[in-house]
Amino acid sequence: MSGEVIQEPIARAMNARVSDLLEVGSVYARADLKTILATNDATLNTGVFQPAGFDSILLFVTERKTSDRTPYLDRLDGEVLLWQGQSSGRSDDKIVKHGVRNVELLLFYRAKKNQHPHHGFKYEGAFAYVTHGGALPASFILRRLGEYVDEAELEAELEAQAGTNNVFDPESIEDARRKKLASIVVRQGRPAFRKTLLEAYEGRCALSGCDVEEVLEAAHICGYMGEQTNDVRNGLLLRADLHTLYDRDLFAIEPVSHRLHIAPELTNSEYRWLTQCSLRLPNRVADRPSDAALHVHFARVQETWKNKRNGSLALA
Repeated sequence: MSGEVIQEPIARAMNARVSDLLEVGSVYARADLKTILATNDATLNTGVFQPAGFDSILLFVTERKTSDRTPYLDRLDGEVLLWQGQSSGRSDDKIVKHGVRNVELLLFYRAKKNQHPHHGFKYEGAFAYVTHGGALPASFILRRLGEYVDEAELEAELEAQAGTNNVFDPESIEDARRKKLASIVVRQGRPAFRKTLLEAYEGRCALSGCDVEEVLEAAHICGYMGEQTNDVRNGLLLRADLHTLYDRDLFAIEPVSHRLHIAPELTNSEYRWLTQCSLRLPNRVADRPSDAALHVHFARVQETWKNKRNGSLALA
């Protein structure tokens, strides 16, 4: 949007929302927003800005900070934002209670400062608070809102209904990853598969116990490799951030004992609590994770960590 002619500010009524004035996917510099919102408030230049007259909070997030900035660990991973709040903690309560107060959270995101003209940010749309931990700064998990997967879920469901009734075997599954909607299906899980897991785990994350259904995802123990893998025994119901960690091989679940092992990268992180965690099993034995599937994943991840350690030693 930077460099284009900016329209005159729109007169706003009570309870106006900034999202009504913006287009998701467009790039906005702070100068653009200053004109659109008709504001001279200097806090527009900070990471968290609540413009007067709007029920909106604007979050400005830069993934890779310049060397003169505090190196916060912020990352937008698909539909999930991992974000560290302000070091003073002054805005934390606004973020946590935005839903109760009916205030929208709008994300403006860029990989680095000079990614877009005039140091602009891509407007990613509305997000919602999920959880947070720590303090000064607190580490937040936010989740994208909207109907961004409806069409993908519909097509995935139609494909599932047309599929075959192959028996699940974690050791002998042909790779069927080359599907048009695989990236979305992997994150959200096929609707029927996710519904089965929600029922099996009684609507709670198998690790954290989180019961916010909007952030619970159908994770494949062995990864998505075709319709045969959408078996409840090859599934875990995980909170979105834990699903991301699992898919990135940052923790693995030991077969039989169901005890968690975490990667060295998590040892001193806010996720170190996972070392004290064991998998919460469904009540029905038939719904419980396959030890064979867990073994396949556990062995592969252990080998990955071993190779990383050996590579680090070789470079030392």
